Amino acid sequence: MRILLYSHDSYGLGHLRRSMTLAQALVQELASASVLVVTGSPCATHFAPPPGVEVVKLPSITKDDAGVLVPRTLRAHLDDVLALRRALLGEAFRAFAPELLVVDHRIVGLGEELTGVLEAARRSDVATILGLRDVIDSPEAVAREWSQPAARKALRSSYDRICIYGWPTLFDHRREYPLPAEVVPRVEFTGLVVRNPPRLRIRPLPPSRMSVLVTVGGGQDGGSSIERYMSALELDPPDWDSRILLGPLLCRDVARRVRRRARMLGGVAVHEFKSDVPRLLAESDAVVAMAGYNTTAEILQSGTPAVLLPRLAPRREQLIRAQRLGRLGLVQPLPHATAETLRGALETALARPRRPVSSVPLDGAARFVQVVKELMGASITPIKEAASA
Repeated sequence: MRILLYSHDSYGLGHLRRSMTLAQALVQELASASVLVVTGSPCATHFAPPPGVEVVKLPSITKDDAGVLVPRTLRAHLDDVLALRRALLGEAFRAFAPELLVVDHRIVGLGEELTGVLEAARRSDVATILGLRDVIDSPEAVAREWSQPAARKALRSSYDRICIYGWPTLFDHRREYPLPAEVVPRVEFTGLVVRNPPRLRIRPLPPSRMSVLVTVGGGQDGGSSIERYMSALELDPPDWDSRILLGPLLCRDVARRVRRRARMLGGVAVHEFKSDVPRLLAESDAVVAMAGYNTTAEILQSGTPAVLLPRLAPRREQLIRAQRLGRLGLVQPLPHATAETLRGALETALARPRRPVSSVPLDGAARFVQVVKELMGASITPIKEAASA
């Protein structure tokens, strides 16, 4: 079965990482699955696709400081880049001829670039799934976005299923977002989509000092969080070691400044990128992070005590997620952190034990595969059945 996964990726790594996790789950569970991930992420090559998965890169679009979409690297007008992306998407759909189309986050794509593909999918009886993260934005912002005619039409008539990669205890889209009544029966909460937990390496002796991991996802807007952490360390020599993941999209000037401050402090290891964040989390005694979807899911999976520094703009997604998780006692949100308040919160986190993970649904990828199986019915063959045939 051929599956096309669309991931617009105008900002950071989150959508691509989630799409790759879903793609891997599909090819691991379905013997006939062949997955094509079409993404605009500038980091499309940072994740090696597993057998059965391939990636097509669209020209990247990002947001400026005001949250306005602009071409990331091409010296061209935004409308021209969107037209190019639209043409590439249409050709990928035509040539790959998928039996299932999975759309991440954007109902009609970036700048409505997916409208033609959705119409072609309906004409050719291609099954469709819209995947939404646990929190999209404030209810007011989502209402404005979904009130656009193309989005409203597609939400009502273009998708067979709507998978929410979260759980309603944290945030219930059916109550907090303006989902049309006829769409609600097609909604299914999968739980968090997160990579399988790592196999920890056996250590002959426990470390003599505690360890803190600092991670800001792709890093595009993580510089202020990292520098605030450095300022917290500089208040007084810490009795723990630090490992900082800058992210591949962090501004080079900020990266140089952080590396220089780390050398002055000592006990601080700085890396641009690590693909094994779940293992690093499991080996850390506390974590300081922003509140993006994937990072938060991996933190909850690890049970590592966490201090979250959520992005406040242009979307309110991270702030809402951090505050809701804080109310559930799962993390410590610190939306307006200073060096002093961060230092205090971190010392509190280091004194806490690891949190049991049983209260958080972390099987989103497996449950998504079940939705696909139910939707596609007899057209797919599970791996186990294929092996025994």
